Amino acid sequence: MAKVNIYVADDLLEQVDAEARDAGRSRSSVVQEALAAYVTSRVEAGRREAVERAIGIAEQLAADWGSLDAHPEVSSSAYLIGLRAADEQDADAQVVRRIIAEREAAGRE
Repeated sequence: MAKVNIYVADDLLEQVDAEARDAGRSRSSVVQEALAAYVTSRVEAGRREAVERAIGIAEQLAADWGSLDAHPEVSSSAYLIGLRAADEQDADAQVVRRIIAEREAAGRE
């Protein structure tokens, strides 16, 4: 375990020492716990911000989807299924045409 020297305001150190004494712990363990809680809260805040940004992007995409959808005749889930079966060099339009052709063929059966 590393040893660290830091400067702490006298009144804060008195509070830390009182907390340690009341809890029957060392000053070091109280400071370690406080630092761990601080780092955890910062990591969680960063994750929360990233999730909120992602949700915002997803909401914007959903709002704009109708005007951006180049192939509205095929749902996104059908397209993803078709994409899995497509060759690597297939263009989006080819995948969509194949899906539509497969639907029509299934409807004739």
